[in-house]
Amino acid sequence: MKRVFLLAVLGLVLLFSCTDRDDNIDMVNIRIQNSTPFFFNEVRITQRDTVYENIAPDEFSSYLEYDTAYQTTALTILTDSTSYNYFPEEVPSDTLPVGFYTYQITIDEEENIALTFRIDE
Repeated sequence: MKRVFLLAVLGLVLLFSCTDRDDNIDMVNIRIQNSTPFFFNEVRITQRDTVYENIAPDEFSSYLEYDTAYQTTALTILTDSTSYNYFPEEVPSDTLPVGFYTYQITIDEEENIALTFRIDE
């Protein structure tokens, strides 16, 4: 009888201790995906003066929280050899709802920066 009770308690503890990453969010969460061959020492979201650091090629940063954010934003990227600036062509107007998002950064041969916005599942 003690084993059954112990297993039932253990099962309940395990059941209620597991949570999804989006169970208790109340802010916009954004990460950076470095889709370039360059190591990003720093990616600065200029509008909020928020800094993501040390993002290796083809890797993701951690999520950072924002009160408000947009599908596109101005960026400054620092690599070992140079710095890049990205300015969106359109001024964003609608803020993002609470959730998880990714800014994917690419740089072509002419050193043009592209920012692709993604909604994370």
